[in-house]
Amino acid sequence: MTTTPPNPPNLLFLFPDQWRWDWLGCETSPYGKVPVRTPNIDALAARGVRFTQCRTNSPVCAPARAALALGMRYERCGVADNGFDLDPDRPTVFNHLRDAGYRTLTCGKNDLHKRTTWKGREGWTRLLGQYGFTDAIDQSGKFDAARNGRRERGGPNCSYTSHLHAHGLFEAYADDYAERQQQFTGTTAPWPSPLLRRHYTDDFCGQMALELLDRTPAEGPWMLWVNFPGPHDPFDPPRELQQRYDGVDFPPPVNAKDDYGEKPVDHPTLRRNYAACCEGIDEWVGRILDAVAQRGELDNTLVIFSSDHGEMLGDHGHFNKGRAGEGSVHVPLVVAGPGVEGGRVDDRLVELIDVSGLMLHAAGLDRPDDWDARCPLHDPPRDVQLAALNDWRMACDGRHKLVVKDNHPDRLFDLQDDPREMHNVADQHGEVVERLRGALI
Repeated sequence: MTTTPPNPPNLLFLFPDQWRWDWLGCETSPYGKVPVRTPNIDALAARGVRFTQCRTNSPVCAPARAALALGMRYERCGVADNGFDLDPDRPTVFNHLRDAGYRTLTCGKNDLHKRTTWKGREGWTRLLGQYGFTDAIDQSGKFDAARNGRRERGGPNCSYTSHLHAHGLFEAYADDYAERQQQFTGTTAPWPSPLLRRHYTDDFCGQMALELLDRTPAEGPWMLWVNFPGPHDPFDPPRELQQRYDGVDFPPPVNAKDDYGEKPVDHPTLRRNYAACCEGIDEWVGRILDAVAQRGELDNTLVIFSSDHGEMLGDHGHFNKGRAGEGSVHVPLVVAGPGVEGGRVDDRLVELIDVSGLMLHAAGLDRPDDWDARCPLHDPPRDVQLAALNDWRMACDGRHKLVVKDNHPDRLFDLQDDPREMHNVADQHGEVVERLRGALI
């Protein structure tokens, strides 16, 4: 059995859902400076490295996470969209770490088994063990919890819905989500959550991360994957968080529409709400890091912050993900800890699957020969990034981004001269189109 070298680092992987790359206090954006407050993530970037050109391999929850787990690009993962589970017989990065002696932990919405709505009332099922975890407190995403929390096996379907039922809050939660979907197709409902912060989904996830750390022995290395359900839509922060952004002006969406699903869109409020969700998660980043420090382990813990995909947030008339636009495919990536040069900004091309390459490298493990993932801190930089979903594929060399979609003309964007992706220049740069087409799988 492969084993880790003496004193391998712990691995803390902080992984919110649907956090676009430019929604950080330390980041700049071609859309205008975003006044979101993320002091803990900013501090993490200041003592580590912030990769400015990280893009997901597929901008939907289950495919992105399957690719990450397998270290392989979208076409090789067998998870076409959110209607699929990752095959538990395929070895994941978590299997490799566990086999090498790591205690592998996860909490929150990991979505490796997206189609399987039963997550275990205490957050553990046999499937999680097959995916490579030794301990877990799994939970459903926002809408999935509301849809399945009363019907799955006659009651709560996950640790979070169990929590809501125990406190008499599930019906209020489910009714609120039903009203959002009825009135505003879910995404663009502008009001806050009816829940107090101690019962909100991201706060529950953060609390469970602390619980997993509390029940993890000090001896031996651990890997903790914290999957915050937010800032995924609906943008429903508790009022305590929402009110922090009352009256704060955000840059408007680029090329926006005034309605979405035939309902008027309150873009300013939705952007404030999204920022409030981000700030709430940032506070938990700080609390979790404090807990690691109190264990005396911070100096030997590699910390990674990223997201499965971004959020269009009204740009070009779209919300959510699933598109090749920068709001959807461009994600944050911050790495700090032992062996990482501090205070550095790195513009090399990184794919989300490279996080798994980074974790294996940090653990002293060789990558499997069939992986597409690299280690962004040590391997040569990529020449091109690839992403795909269903009927479209994307290739990006850092400046130019080509999007090829079935039965549609090619689209090429010059991200240097046109970072807002307003102009298709495919007809002007045929040689670039052919070069990037040649890189597509």
